[in-house]
Amino acid sequence: MPHYVVDGYGYAVFVRRWAEVCTWMHDDTYENELPLREFVFDRAVVRDAMPTDMLPLDDACTRMYEKTSTMGHLLAWMSPETRGDVLITGTKLMPANGHIFHVSRNTINKLRSRVEQSGLARRVSDNDVLAAMISQCVAQGVHVKSRTRRMFSSLVRSLTRPLLERNNFLSLIIVDARPRLEKLMQMAPAQYVGGCITGVPVINSTHSLIAAASSDKQFSSIASSVRSVVDTVSDKYMSGIDNALNRNPACFAHSLALSITTPEKVIITNQSRFGLYECDFGFGAPKWIAPMATFLTNFASVLPVGPNHDGYHVYLSVEKY
Repeated sequence: MPHYVVDGYGYAVFVRRWAEVCTWMHDDTYENELPLREFVFDRAVVRDAMPTDMLPLDDACTRMYEKTSTMGHLLAWMSPETRGDVLITGTKLMPANGHIFHVSRNTINKLRSRVEQSGLARRVSDNDVLAAMISQCVAQGVHVKSRTRRMFSSLVRSLTRPLLERNNFLSLIIVDARPRLEKLMQMAPAQYVGGCITGVPVINSTHSLIAAASSDKQFSSIASSVRSVVDTVSDKYMSGIDNALNRNPACFAHSLALSITTPEKVIITNQSRFGLYECDFGFGAPKWIAPMATFLTNFASVLPVGPNHDGYHVYLSVEKY
């Protein structure tokens, strides 16, 4: 389902509500009333929550949201169904392998401590550390380019204005805008479950990411850069992106085209707070929640966290060599 209809947050809300209804129906006595919930999909509430003041887009966001391309125009012209079919077909040109990695709580704590002790950031989150680890891992793989990847990269640079300068790497961090929009969070009891995410570009040199594997200082720098960029995502930042979207309704397709045609990248999303292990459909909570076997090339997702999990499980889909 397209993200402009519902995003991962809205999907998780739906699953939790579904489980709530199933649990209620599983009780044959129906002694307790099913709690009523109110959900909103109208994107007008997001526009109304945007402040009038806005921050200008930085260079990376300007390229993503304001630069047009032939591929972007073509994707925007297609219906959502056709666009989805084209994107799925495109992924077959560079088949991916999906892997799941476990990162223990102890490892996360050690890395956070190292970053904070470096003095490069006053605080870092688990997600900052995980994003740095994922970026480092994918950058190492991209650095050893296959012949197909080299040809594809050369073709992209010859046909479009690339998103990245040479020898740079893009980590596109998917950020939920809801907590950044105070008016939207004050909508209780209604809960907005439509699309409300944005991709925040974090750009580092490929060399620094590779060096981070053996250098605490380099790793701290990468994690700190993630923290610094994510901290800029305020209501005024979102208002600037919303303004770009309103000026050119097709710009979502141009940003999609750029992200697809940038081989030196990884898209990172985090589902760890979705609460899916709390879902009981009447037969107990789930034992394991896993993604599909393969997805987009260079895509990573921090999976939902269960009550007995030590740390995080990270799904990583990378190019099949």
